[in-house]
Amino acid sequence: MNSARKQRPSLESLIESEAIGTEILHPGGLEITAELARMCGIGKESSVLDVASGTGESACFLAEALGAAVTGIDNSRFMLDRASTKAAGRGLPVAFVHGDAACLPFADGSFDAVISECTTCLLDKQHAIAEMVRVVRPGGWVGIHDICWQPHTPERLRQRLAVLEGERPETLAGWLALFQEAGLVNIEGVDKSPLLPAWTRGMARRLGIGGRWRIFRKMFKAWGLRGLLDAWQSERIFRDRHTGYGIIVGRRPESHQDRSRKGIHA
Repeated sequence: MNSARKQRPSLESLIESEAIGTEILHPGGLEITAELARMCGIGKESSVLDVASGTGESACFLAEALGAAVTGIDNSRFMLDRASTKAAGRGLPVAFVHGDAACLPFADGSFDAVISECTTCLLDKQHAIAEMVRVVRPGGWVGIHDICWQPHTPERLRQRLAVLEGERPETLAGWLALFQEAGLVNIEGVDKSPLLPAWTRGMARRLGIGGRWRIFRKMFKAWGLRGLLDAWQSERIFRDRHTGYGIIVGRRPESHQDRSRKGIHA
């Protein structure tokens, strides 16, 4: 998550701020995090990298609920401070590192699993996925959940979201193709499209009329009428029938040498 993005008028900027008062910055809550972890084989003592770890809520969950050894990386120092304070307050040994998803500061094959939640569509997708694949061990898993355009989404809608939020999602089939191009195998995608409109409706319910009015005033003060209109347009796109959501996972293949070594030690 990019700290610079908080200066631009967008719904993403608002969600990443503390204005909405939520620690979970993606649809599906910790339930989708748990599902992603299951699909990636994350369990006790698994070494996990959470790319764009944000508030650290998911990283702390994986450490606390599953016993994983988790490292979070984010390029927002605000988010890193927020996440580190949270982990320390819960007594969790989660490490948070400042860095860029396009150039992960870890050696090849450092982790059993690498995940990223609702962020890859903001990045140089091919480059970011390639970096995730690089730092996961052979036989380890790469997994994301993210926005997925439905087939036949109008180009105007795609372009409008790119302008408003800087997000360039794929269709679910498109995400699967990117994972295949990155050299992953055993690739699987799960359509979770109902999560997105449910998430926006849930936020509105939690805020209530008073909370929405406070956010309206804050947005108008920070961004003016243009910013308000842009955020409203973004919300409409996220509720649009063409906008879906999905989980995508794939495994880094083992070389013949890796398989042979396992056989020797079996």
